[in-house]
Amino acid sequence: MDATLLLAGAAGVLTSLGAWESWLHRRALRRIPIRIHVNGARGKSSVTRLIAAGLRAGGIRTCAKTTGTLPRMIFPDGSEHPVFRPARSNIIEQLRIMRAAADAAADAIVIECMALQPMLQSLSELKIVQSTHGVITNVRPDHLEVMGPTPQDVAYALSGTVPRNGTLFTAERKYRKILSSAARDRRSRMVGIDEPDLHAITASDMRGFGYIEHPENVALALSVCQDVGVARDVAIRGLWQATPDCGV
Repeated sequence: MDATLLLAGAAGVLTSLGAWESWLHRRALRRIPIRIHVNGARGKSSVTRLIAAGLRAGGIRTCAKTTGTLPRMIFPDGSEHPVFRPARSNIIEQLRIMRAAADAAADAIVIECMALQPMLQSLSELKIVQSTHGVITNVRPDHLEVMGPTPQDVAYALSGTVPRNGTLFTAERKYRKILSSAARDRRSRMVGIDEPDLHAITASDMRGFGYIEHPENVALALSVCQDVGVARDVAIRGLWQATPDCGV
């Protein structure tokens, strides 16, 4: 067979496979009405687990995925399974996660951003997760070789996961103007965690944890859960039941 025909046939097959994958992903997104994308320099895995536990306590069928010390998929019954990676980590694995959550009949997914490159962070949000709620825990001088060279550049990079027409939650204050600008650009509402919100996290709230947790993480998780419709007293009891990440 002529080489040109072979190449044309191969290109046609690849195009068909790409269209099929795109259709499957769009269908998965439609089946998961609440999609929460968690990003930030510190605390992403913890906040992902806390939000998912709070939503489950509120009766919302929730899946979660963390990429912390060990990547984990957490199902609606709270069971955890390792995420299989045949090679190096790749954001394409998030497609599998979304499909698994849809197959589990999840009403919500809480997914930790696994991208570092600024362009890939934006791609993860705009093309893969398409979140209804975004979380940026904080901005720190972390991974400056990729997102730097300055913490301000890190803030711009993390802004790539701000949702379109959704709600952004953040405990970051120093670089909040950058995040706020990104939220306005994508027509999203921004909810900031400030000192009054931290003071509202009582000693009693923190005593419910069997491990060391940060008030900022708790305040963020509670804010997201309440926005979704879970009462605070219900959500906090769920947070206490969250399994900490292996790194904790």
